[in-house]
Amino acid sequence: MVVSRQEKAHPYPHWHDIVAGAVSGLGARCITAPLDLLKIRRQLQPSDATSVSVKGGFLGEEWHIFQNLYRIAEREGGVVSLYRGNVAASCLWMGYSVSQFWVYGYASEFLHELQLNNKNPLSDNKHVATAISFTSGAFAGVCATAITYPFDLCRTIFAARGIYPVAASNVTWSAYTTNLAAVNQGQMQFRPPKTLHEFAHRLYQQRGFKGFFAGSAPGFLQIVPYMGLNFALHDLFVTKSGSNDSSVSGIAGMGAGAISKLLVYPLDTVKKRLQAQAFFSNQSANNVNTNRITSYDSKFLQDDRHRRKVVGAVNRGIRKKKSTEVLVYEGMMDCFRQIAKRESVSAFYKGLVPSLLKSSVSTGASFWLFTLTTNVLRSIHAH
Repeated sequence: MVVSRQEKAHPYPHWHDIVAGAVSGLGARCITAPLDLLKIRRQLQPSDATSVSVKGGFLGEEWHIFQNLYRIAEREGGVVSLYRGNVAASCLWMGYSVSQFWVYGYASEFLHELQLNNKNPLSDNKHVATAISFTSGAFAGVCATAITYPFDLCRTIFAARGIYPVAASNVTWSAYTTNLAAVNQGQMQFRPPKTLHEFAHRLYQQRGFKGFFAGSAPGFLQIVPYMGLNFALHDLFVTKSGSNDSSVSGIAGMGAGAISKLLVYPLDTVKKRLQAQAFFSNQSANNVNTNRITSYDSKFLQDDRHRRKVVGAVNRGIRKKKSTEVLVYEGMMDCFRQIAKRESVSAFYKGLVPSLLKSSVSTGASFWLFTLTTNVLRSIHAH
């Protein structure tokens, strides 16, 4: 992603950025989808939630990544459940990556040319090059976020299907628990969406057009330092290495992704809470039928042992008043205040370990695939 003098003298078609961005976005998504699901679930759960956590405190919960992924797969339909919302997420990652790299290419080229035209004596200063990378990356991140934000919101809602809106924290939204809870608790109208079309239709009915940008304030606030640092650190690391090899770009991206995500993570947690609230806030505790489940419809569940487990879990959740409590945030600052007051500061870093792992891997894979693809396209273009 470092723009050299030779590249400025002999520009290549910018559609290369579009193709390479699409490849990098889809590739990174396929690799990190399960970690993304786990990270979102951890961010959305209040401190007393246990649906994807294990005993051992905050740090203990964060490190048990594979155990938590195994539990989700076991309870919700196998490995395919780890890719829940993958269509929306793939659209998000592909659209985001295409927009990001394409805008970054143009912005970086423009700023470098502006610097050279002004004949700045500091034109070769590495600090200026880093500043250009940061500015271009921040601008590209804002543009990409604005274009793809509804898909980001949709991804959060699909990931939350495992923890909303059943009263019991350990009952998840697979096909059978959805139908069971709907029949026994009279909440069929609150079943989580299964398709992009259903999500868009229901959200528009509830919130109108502005609902598709719920939680966007912390989203835009975090994206400026996040993407700015991402590109600045990546370009700095690549420049220090003195190589344009795709593997070097991937390693530099891993470091840049982990560092930048760590710095903006609290804003990401707030964004996820506000996104989930936009869709599920109408399903408050007052809407939950607190009558204990004493019967079931046999057409939904054939396994008696598992049926009893689900029914018992719902009943246990109803007895726990905190499990049915629905928090309503009145905005970004109120969300910050309530999380800090009710759950402590550590709650802002829920899902941090899988998030850092996901961020480093996805960013590294994204830069690696982008550089690899552009190198191939450039070689073809040169001939």
